[in-house]
Amino acid sequence: MSAIATVTAQALIHFLWQGALVGLAAWGVLSFLEKARPSTRYAVATAALLLLAALPFATLFQMAGGTPPPVQVPVSIAPVPLAAALTPSPVGGAVAPQIFGASLLPWIFNLWLAGVAALSLVQLGGLGRVRRLSRQGRPAGEETQALARELGRRLGIDRAVTFLESAAVAVPAVVGWLRPVVLVPASTLVGLAPRQLEAILAHELAHVRRHDYLVNLVQAVVETLLFYHPAVWWVSARMRHERELCCDDLAVAVCGDRLGYARALVELEGLRCAAPRLAMAASGGSLAGRVRRLVAAPERSSRRPWAAGLLALALLPAGAAVQVACSGATARQSHPGAAFQPVRTWTAERQGDRLRLTLDSRTSFWRRWASVDDYPLSQLSGLTRGTDVRFELRRSAGTIRLQGKYDGRRGEGTFTFAADPALAEEIGASPSDLRLLELAVYDVPASYVHEMRELGYGRPSPSHGPSSLKDYVRWHFQALAGTLERSSSVQQLEELHTRGVTPEFARAIQGSGFRDVSSSDLMTLRDHGIDPAYVQGLSATGYALRFPFRVVEFHDHGITPEWLRGVVEAGYKNATPDELISMHAHGLDAESLRKAGSQGHLSPEELISLQARGRLGR
Repeated sequence: MSAIATVTAQALIHFLWQGALVGLAAWGVLSFLEKARPSTRYAVATAALLLLAALPFATLFQMAGGTPPPVQVPVSIAPVPLAAALTPSPVGGAVAPQIFGASLLPWIFNLWLAGVAALSLVQLGGLGRVRRLSRQGRPAGEETQALARELGRRLGIDRAVTFLESAAVAVPAVVGWLRPVVLVPASTLVGLAPRQLEAILAHELAHVRRHDYLVNLVQAVVETLLFYHPAVWWVSARMRHERELCCDDLAVAVCGDRLGYARALVELEGLRCAAPRLAMAASGGSLAGRVRRLVAAPERSSRRPWAAGLLALALLPAGAAVQVACSGATARQSHPGAAFQPVRTWTAERQGDRLRLTLDSRTSFWRRWASVDDYPLSQLSGLTRGTDVRFELRRSAGTIRLQGKYDGRRGEGTFTFAADPALAEEIGASPSDLRLLELAVYDVPASYVHEMRELGYGRPSPSHGPSSLKDYVRWHFQALAGTLERSSSVQQLEELHTRGVTPEFARAIQGSGFRDVSSSDLMTLRDHGIDPAYVQGLSATGYALRFPFRVVEFHDHGITPEWLRGVVEAGYKNATPDELISMHAHGLDAESLRKAGSQGHLSPEELISLQARGRLGR
């Protein structure tokens, strides 16, 4: 094995603990800046990613100056103290052979090289797809071009931006940096109101102004080279999340209508599809979270215990993770009182006839949950004034018992939670599980949980193993922590209940012929005011609607079951949903098709052309 490969493998090993420290520091700073502007958090995440990218090269250059030849070590290696394992050797960092053995260094280097090669092929494939997208499509209409130029002027963009109407994308997207191209699907131009289209285009132009495409390319390179470290993926994902929020703020500043922009994002939810990762689209990130932020609704704290995973990963280079876990388990068995005791506190402020109650629960050293909501005073049983008050918030999922002081305006103290035993058994959790507290706070009835779980919602993923490196690391450390059944399944039930999705609604949609109806599909259908009768009416026409989001498109474009039945009977059963939307938008119906006598012989494009020239039916 060459000296360069040996030093590279050692640098990769050292990056395990170096990256873990940077990831922990970034997590702490971003948690502290939770209420700061997105641009501030984006700058912190960007700095963290640049530092992560620089560390392996700094270590490599430091070691390259005095790397000793490979050290032959015995097969049986004595245990290495943790502090010594994480401390580089004074001579070129020869700690790696002490920990792993010199014979493993070639394997580490070769595995890393194979991973980089595989991911490079994936990234190059995505880049090629993005370049093909920029060559497809036709120039957008003059009205759209004029609107885009005006938005670009207001955003301070001093370079030419090409706007193309493309059938290859389902939502607007930006590709390219030196010569940026904004791709706009025809369905967006037809389906969005002028003000909504203006807001979405402003978001895309904000990406152009901020040079986000170039930054995204740099992120892809860093992710490829340092693919094995979860801190890199987490920091990069946080950058993408904050970047979308920054563009949202710019779009709102240009358009001046926060609520209208939020509605435009909701309209795009039904048009989402898998886009190339290197393209910048307004539908990127969590649309639900972005909409909640725009309408100033309180967001829930993150439930991803990344800090625990990064800390455990920092112990891997020393070969001490298993030893620490075992010794920790032994200590807990010998000294049960030494385990972390959950701390649950509350603060309150009266708002008229309601009480704004903040519940805060820290269930481990790295996991914290908080909720802020207004409750009618009538729901707080036993609430009085005093220095030692005790009152309750009773829910179907359990009872929250609070104690502390309350002067009639403000209060604070601690609380406990007693869950419904039947509900705890239903979701396979202990009565003190944080997920049950969430169900109680958001007032999700136990009967609702039972019925929705019978329909397949609110259950852990059926996957028996991870499908990517990122998923593997998260799955591995959740298994160590005993939290493999993630709270995301319960959060799904909370969102379904909050958005008004009832078991009856879900059952009716599932019975409409769709192969798979996800929870997001149900929420989108509900948000657009679509009832089961409309869905069942479309299904009865004989036209095959494979995806629920197509129902949303039909509904928003005014397509009725009666209109669809007439078009299908006229010979257009195999027309694509986009073609049907275009036909409806141009005023074609069963009567005009009957007069034309096409019986499916004319394509939708030909029919639209004849209709536009006034020659249909002659």
